[in-house]
Amino acid sequence: MNWKEVSKTKDLEAVRKAAAELDVNETDERGRTPLMLFLTNKMPVQAIELLIDQGADLEAEDKLGDTALKKAVKFKQTEAIVKLIEAGAKLDSPHGILATAWNAARGDKNIADLLMETKGAIRLTLTDQEESIVDEVLYEEDKKKMCRKISTIDSPVVLHAIVNGYNWDDGPEPMWCAFENRVTPEITLLDMYELLDGDYWLDQDGTELAQPEDRRWKELAVHLKVRLGQELHG
Repeated sequence: MNWKEVSKTKDLEAVRKAAAELDVNETDERGRTPLMLFLTNKMPVQAIELLIDQGADLEAEDKLGDTALKKAVKFKQTEAIVKLIEAGAKLDSPHGILATAWNAARGDKNIADLLMETKGAIRLTLTDQEESIVDEVLYEEDKKKMCRKISTIDSPVVLHAIVNGYNWDDGPEPMWCAFENRVTPEITLLDMYELLDGDYWLDQDGTELAQPEDRRWKELAVHLKVRLGQELHG
């Protein structure tokens, strides 16, 4: 009997027997613990609870840098996510918001919103009213009016949705307004840097920036890099 075999059984009695006889924190060649294997193979949540009760290490990382919580996110194990949080799994990462389970969950808003206690996280599921505001801004054809609307928004959640829904081919000015809005959260600024391909613009010198719009993109990348310096390095 070994953990890899047990993790594929869905048999709670086999789990109990293994937990009594085997090390619940041993690791395989990929650095995965039994808890990670259970999450990867979508074992019943009762099996996850058994390992937790036997002292499974919630913060161990495999060779990919994944914790049990990140595995639960990756394999969309909603019940297991709740159990891990209840058991004390850490939501924050010393490497910043981009290294958290919340960030890994952003492709599924419902799962991400379970991890809202993560430092720097933002709610991704919008209310009907918030959706209406976002649509009003994104479908505004007059860019000056769009900028004015973005400048007056006082909701980090709405600003985050606007930045991530913006058509970046429409020019830099609306995103400058988002950058200058004081309530725009750090994670949104990090998204902005990625969406505008900040590293690309920072690599361009003066001779490659013939158009005023290109210069504005580079300026935005520079300003984002300065404000986010440590996060972008971490």
